[in-house]
Amino acid sequence: MNTMRTFKLSFFYLSLLSINQPSKADNILFLSMPWFSHVQNQIHTAMKLKVYGHTSYFSLPPKLITHFKNGNGIKFIPIKEDQNVSRFIELSMKFFSRKKEGSWLQIKQLIQKMCDNFLLDNDWYHSIKELNASLAIVDSAFFSQCLAIVPYRLSIPFLFQGLALGPPSLRRVPWNPAVFPLLSFAHSDKMTFFQKLKNTIATCSFFIFFPMVSPSKSVKEYAPEKNDIPFESVLRKAQLFLTESDLLLSYPKPSLPSEVFIGGVATHPSLPLQGDIKEFVERSKHGIIIVSSGGYIRELPKEHIEKMEKAFKEIKYDVIWKRPDSKQLASNILIKQWLPQNDLLGHPKTKLFITHCGINGQFEALYHGVPMLGFPIFADQFHNGHQIHVKEYGISMDIYNYNKDELVSNINELIENSKYKTNIKLASEIFHSHPEHPAERAARYVDHVIKYGGDYLRSPSQNMPLYQFLMLDIYATFLAIIIAVVLVVKFVVSKCYRCCFAKKKKTE
Repeated sequence: MNTMRTFKLSFFYLSLLSINQPSKADNILFLSMPWFSHVQNQIHTAMKLKVYGHTSYFSLPPKLITHFKNGNGIKFIPIKEDQNVSRFIELSMKFFSRKKEGSWLQIKQLIQKMCDNFLLDNDWYHSIKELNASLAIVDSAFFSQCLAIVPYRLSIPFLFQGLALGPPSLRRVPWNPAVFPLLSFAHSDKMTFFQKLKNTIATCSFFIFFPMVSPSKSVKEYAPEKNDIPFESVLRKAQLFLTESDLLLSYPKPSLPSEVFIGGVATHPSLPLQGDIKEFVERSKHGIIIVSSGGYIRELPKEHIEKMEKAFKEIKYDVIWKRPDSKQLASNILIKQWLPQNDLLGHPKTKLFITHCGINGQFEALYHGVPMLGFPIFADQFHNGHQIHVKEYGISMDIYNYNKDELVSNINELIENSKYKTNIKLASEIFHSHPEHPAERAARYVDHVIKYGGDYLRSPSQNMPLYQFLMLDIYATFLAIIIAVVLVVKFVVSKCYRCCFAKKKKTE
């Protein structure tokens, strides 16, 4: 009897497993300009796709391949280092900062050069064509969108994954600029009149001047086998949008069924600390503060560095600071050129995270429930810093406008005032309460699109001409009707007046 029952249960569980498994294994092509944080998030999606039997391919330069080579179920196609990428990153940090150094024209030209290096490399194209990929996942950042021409040329469907930086125009969602702030601004969803006005003008410009950067050549020149269509039409073929955003760090926003929110896709549990970092943390009596400005931001304002050095010497907490030099400042400060940031944030002795407000670092702090002190530097970081301030997960400061005493005061406030810890701990619990990890959600939707396609998720708005989406034809019709009614009324009144006036003259 027990043997028969065991057999039935085993058969039942095996049938469940077979239902959840994909019908066949597919090759998936990931496309992004080689910017670490953007590739990193795609890598986490790719690792979860291994569960469904799919193999993911990335085209990366040797340096990034070395960093990500341990990814399970991931294969790499080596490409040459492109100096335009490092120039673009350097210029972007200057142009999208408060100082606005450089010009948009220079940024546009660099993006076009990067796109040409990918799209005009026929050897590279034939190497990825041989993969027989079933689907491509393209980084949705404005500087990577040109890579959507690759799946168009390969005649395979594609998805976008990434931040929603210029997004109402790409996703064609119903968007009220008086309520929903763009990532371009440090606004909350409770804007002042002038913030609404600014947000509205910017939103309209995104629609009118979409895409932000088009390739230097026509689609036909990049894909000679295909019909020549506008670049915008290529972008609108996306089957799905995997948006790296979450309500816990962002604000409520409208979406369509073709958009899936996967904010925190790169988060994961912490690992035990090693070496001198472990020894330093174990010696700490009052707790640890983690200081990091990301992987690419190396040149911070000299005055900012000096103020932090003075402030850290005055506080009772121990500081682990990521910076390019190996200068030793005080017994409570450990300087390292590289940090296991996620593992440190997950350590129970960590009290505070001083960050440049990169979205991946913020999600790691949210995942582990650590308050943040933000010093935004460029691009969406100002918006991200404002978010943690509004939600009271931390405090955002102006990197160019503060003094040492303000920094010391804010550090003590964030650690000693329990509301910040309470708020982000609650948010962390909500994040962990979701039925699946964001990377698992992304992989499930990718597998779903491979099996069933994503056309049924798409809205007709994605293919509408802009004047129809903005209802300009409807408004024009209403305006024409109103004008016609006014003219008719005017004509009738005029006729009546003349008739009455003529009769009055006759009676006289």
